[in-house]
Amino acid sequence: MKILVAEKATASGGPIARFFMTASFHDNPDLPLAIDAVHLADGNTQVLDIFHAEHPDVVIINVDDLGADGFRLCQLIRKVEKDRHSGIIFYSENAIEPRLVDLDKVLECGADDLIDTRVDDHEFLARINSIYRFKLMTDRLRTANHKLKQLSLTDELTGLSNMRSFNIEYQKLIKNCRDNQHGLGLIMFDLDRFKSINDTANHLVGSFVIAEIGHLLRFSGVLTDGSLAARYGGDEYIIAVPSSDVREVWHIADKVSDLIVRSVFKKEQYSFKLTASFGVAWVDSGFDGKSDDLIRASDLMLYRSKRLGRNQVNGLILRYPIDFDDVGKPHLIDREDLFHDEKPKKNASA
Repeated sequence: MKILVAEKATASGGPIARFFMTASFHDNPDLPLAIDAVHLADGNTQVLDIFHAEHPDVVIINVDDLGADGFRLCQLIRKVEKDRHSGIIFYSENAIEPRLVDLDKVLECGADDLIDTRVDDHEFLARINSIYRFKLMTDRLRTANHKLKQLSLTDELTGLSNMRSFNIEYQKLIKNCRDNQHGLGLIMFDLDRFKSINDTANHLVGSFVIAEIGHLLRFSGVLTDGSLAARYGGDEYIIAVPSSDVREVWHIADKVSDLIVRSVFKKEQYSFKLTASFGVAWVDSGFDGKSDDLIRASDLMLYRSKRLGRNQVNGLILRYPIDFDDVGKPHLIDREDLFHDEKPKKNASA
């Protein structure tokens, strides 16, 4: 257990510091949990510096020394501790007078206990131990809640975001796009003739392939920072790419396609080579349309790729007005035009 003591430094030390310097707490049977370190600090800035560096389990604040700063310090610690709880104890020699140190105010600001001079050494240690046990239980509860939250936002098979998680983050990206922070692209793809895997092998092999695609997306490095990949359902996937250049979005689709083509999926006695069909839709920054229209547009381009022969990328730039039943040249992206300036130029002297 690490303890941080916040009280004014004096030549002889404050009452809490003197206690830890003189008490034989290392071998005290009333404190079965060993104290590994006691850090002393005499001001809010120093306390917070040590708090960030040492991550103490229990903070003891001498409110007689720090006064109102002690309450502000407690509130600051609660704001910065994030997922790791720290026990906070207020100590006061004036707590016997309720009007001087109010227990209700101590608890309201986020502290866990108030100790005064009426307690002996055994009780003091026992209450520190009690707060430490509460801290451990709180940490375990927070860890469990975090794991449950992650599970609720993650597709179990692929490890990618599930659609609940994707929709939450996608709306944030849409808002940023509307606020002119960036353009936004969506990539939708599914595996070509995936049903044949289930028919030829079995559904366990099919599930393995779906999981492997998730693994490729997560660990291959093809996605840019800020991109969001999710399993849309079945063997369909969706990737949101915040970018002000539609070519960057298209490049990611090409890279994922190439990654799938170059992979061999082996499970049990079965081995498969696969391709995928992709749909890309992109909007410029300042987009003020419906967020569902961008998903609808990428889905439409996915099925265009299927209709034109599979194993390819098709895309559009979403502008209004648009007729989703009859999308034409004003919206469709011509790959040759999109990348014409990236073609290698012939040597003029050749």
